[in-house]
Amino acid sequence: MITIDELVKNNNLGLTFKSGRSGGKRIVKWAHAVDLPDPWHWISPGTLVMTTGGGLPIEPIEQIEWLRQLAEAQASAIVIAPRDFSPSITQEMLDEASDLGFPILGASFDLEFLRLARLVIESVLQAQRDRFDAGNKLFQVYTDALWESSQLDERLQIIEQKLSLNLQILDNETLTPIFNFNFPVPKDNITYSVKIPGRTQTTLNIINKESRFFDETFLPRILAGLLSIELEREMIDRDGIREEGEALFDDLLNGEIEFGAAKIMLERRGLLGKLVTIAIIPSNKGSRQYTNIHHIPEFYKIYPLFSRDENRIFAVLPDDSNLLNALINCFGKGTKIGISSPITAMLGFKESIFQSCLALGRIKESQTDLIHYNHLDLELALGPKTVAEARAVVGHYFGRILEYEQTNSLPLLKTLAVFLKYDGNWKVTASKLDIHRQTLVYRLKVIEELTGIKPTTSLGITRFWIALEAAKIIGILKDY
Repeated sequence: MITIDELVKNNNLGLTFKSGRSGGKRIVKWAHAVDLPDPWHWISPGTLVMTTGGGLPIEPIEQIEWLRQLAEAQASAIVIAPRDFSPSITQEMLDEASDLGFPILGASFDLEFLRLARLVIESVLQAQRDRFDAGNKLFQVYTDALWESSQLDERLQIIEQKLSLNLQILDNETLTPIFNFNFPVPKDNITYSVKIPGRTQTTLNIINKESRFFDETFLPRILAGLLSIELEREMIDRDGIREEGEALFDDLLNGEIEFGAAKIMLERRGLLGKLVTIAIIPSNKGSRQYTNIHHIPEFYKIYPLFSRDENRIFAVLPDDSNLLNALINCFGKGTKIGISSPITAMLGFKESIFQSCLALGRIKESQTDLIHYNHLDLELALGPKTVAEARAVVGHYFGRILEYEQTNSLPLLKTLAVFLKYDGNWKVTASKLDIHRQTLVYRLKVIEELTGIKPTTSLGITRFWIALEAAKIIGILKDY
């Protein structure tokens, strides 16, 4: 559509700025001739008011109020082609127009309003045709992009190239770019923003590099609507993957599948490297809940396993500080997270849950939001405080030994208990176990290989002694 500046530049019209030149970029959506004293009642926003001044008040204060009424009605400008008997435009009215940035255009009475109106209407009709063509082009480009790529980010790049745009999709809560601008954005560049409808909680930012394709709000909203369908489809997919993850978590917990056997399934979910189990007590002060936490941008490429009981949320994910901090931010300030040791086939999935719960229990006594179970080693030297802690201690130090004993006949746990009971005396221990000393050496070496702790050192003796006491608490070790 045509602007006020473009009308003034048309020499055939003979229009001049009387005041309000700063409003020259206003779009003219219609033109209406009216000589009534209340023209604002007869126009719609964006209308160019054409008058001979017949309805213009005489007094300066009344002219100012008259102009303000037009401005409040969102007229684009006023063209005054005065007759001989029309009231003069006062300086006060011109000053007010300048302050408001409201264009007052002067014209000769010989100007045919019909010719001016026809020019405006033709520009409006042409704009409608252009909008229709642009809409068709947008749908065609989007259709082509769907055929050319199955990935949303690649399709957006195709749209950018074909429409000369620079696009960004931003998460409203964290302001994290889900899809970022592909070209540098100058500080003085104006970005057009439109919220993407639906559950996505995102905003589409558009920078038009070359054309006026997105000068109107109509086309950005069409694109935002198309993107909302795509993003909603991805959310539905993530919901399904989330449900599959909850089922896998239950299978691991119930022992229906071994953690090692689930490795391929975990890798398909983007869960690579060292994985941990975390136990969470959310503060519920954030914007996310257990039901929608998997939709945060940090989980667009990886899909953790989630589960929960009455008080805690559990998740299996990489031990990544960015992911852990994102969970705290989204669940809200005051959220606490206990983190297990890296899960291995030897450690076992259940033990990792125990470790995360133990770490979570100790976190209540500190000022931090995160505690790794590995950092509790020295603290655990004071001894377990509960059966749950005792079970976690046993799992941490003896988990591999217990697994080994299930498939081998060596009584390693009994050997260690007797060895420590007799203060590390090799001869007495061998006698009590009715084995050769060299056999005792071999058994202790196996214990060291399985646990990574040497039983003959002071640190090893301390840790194993606490672990043996914990084993007695939970009833898996007799008092030898």
